[in-house]
Amino acid sequence: MARVEETLKQELIDLLQGEKIVSLITTDKKTKKPNLSIVSWLVAHQDGKTIKFALGHKAESAFNIEETPDLLLGVVGAGSCYSISGKGTVSDVIDKTMKYRIVTVDVESVEDVIFYGGQITQEPDYIKTYDAELAKKLDEEVYEMLKK
Repeated sequence: MARVEETLKQELIDLLQGEKIVSLITTDKKTKKPNLSIVSWLVAHQDGKTIKFALGHKAESAFNIEETPDLLLGVVGAGSCYSISGKGTVSDVIDKTMKYRIVTVDVESVEDVIFYGGQITQEPDYIKTYDAELAKKLDEEVYEMLKK
């Protein structure tokens, strides 16, 4: 049986410094059923208890978290799969190059959830298919906000 931790281990903190595919599971505001989305603008803070991620200002996930702050983050990396449970708070709209909302997650538990005998040997990867200069500008802007 997997051991449940109350904070992120350093290996996960190091992994979660942006540009990762992370599953976000919230409770749908209307249906009250689980809602899955993907985030990549995400930073784990060195305290092991805080993760921040950015969403577009009209993201359904932001409205879901405002209604029901309990959430899960699913992470594939650091040799395994992790379920990070916490409570999220959503910022007001931040108007920069685009409009954002920052979600601050207070980590409550971290569980290694890979099946018995499994080990991740390759992390998921992706490319951005929009304007490279805009992508760079947005990334710099967002990560500056998330690291505060």
